[in-house]
Amino acid sequence: MKLTTADVARFVGGQIEVQNNSEGYLYRGEIAEISVDEAKKSLNVRLAWMAKMGDDEWVKDEELNYAASFEIYSASDIGPGETGGNRIHLSCWINHESTTLFPPDGSKLDRSKVKGLDPVPA
Repeated sequence: MKLTTADVARFVGGQIEVQNNSEGYLYRGEIAEISVDEAKKSLNVRLAWMAKMGDDEWVKDEELNYAASFEIYSASDIGPGETGGNRIHLSCWINHESTTLFPPDGSKLDRSKVKGLDPVPA
């Protein structure tokens, strides 16, 4: 699936989930800006906030940028979840990372459940 900025624009206000079972990390955050850089063949995401799963709790993470190169990541439309519209899934066979984009009306991590993050947006 080839993505464009127009394809991913609908995810602003939704969330991104990035995980890697072999390295043991799980991140979730709210998408503030998202675009596809045609020249660099990459997906670029700027987040309003990011959380990392720690010892059985979500903890605020300072990293607010995420990028995935389409040279090593493949994208697919995986349809709607239990709530919301269609999601996009990116996977990388090299680093075993799995990334899902959720639309604004889709699955969300409640920011009030993230340690160190203000429950109400500034």
